[in-house]
Amino acid sequence: MKGLTVILIFTFSMFAAISCGGEAARNTTVVNANNANSTSASTSATTPLPAATIDELASGRRVYETNCRNCHKETGKGGPVEIEGRKIDPDDLTSEKIKGFSDEKILGYIMNGVEDEGMPAFKGRLSEAEMRDVVKFIRVELQGMPAKDTSPKR
Repeated sequence: MKGLTVILIFTFSMFAAISCGGEAARNTTVVNANNANSTSASTSATTPLPAATIDELASGRRVYETNCRNCHKETGKGGPVEIEGRKIDPDDLTSEKIKGFSDEKILGYIMNGVEDEGMPAFKGRLSEAEMRDVVKFIRVELQGMPAKDTSPKR
């Protein structure tokens, strides 16, 4: 009698699985079979998933708002401001002059600062990736330039 109960419960469970989630159960079986085949065939032939990418503009916006906005303003227009008791006149990042700078030149100003103009150096305070994200943010969001594709070429 105990064996009959086990068989009935098993049969009912299989019926419920097939009628409620049969497609999922079949897909799981196929996936498991494929995984077993690929594992036994060759583990060196498997392709890793691509790495997740960071939204560079969102990162650049966060870094800009935290580190640059006080002097260069939300719009990037700059202008006279007093920071820590010192009066400075930060550049207008949207000007034709700054638009004409290379990305590397802007990155150099961010990294090393411009001491006689009151621009602090961010080398050691921000990572190079964060500084590059700020340059991209300035170019695209403040200067209105088209975003460059920085994804690796295949």
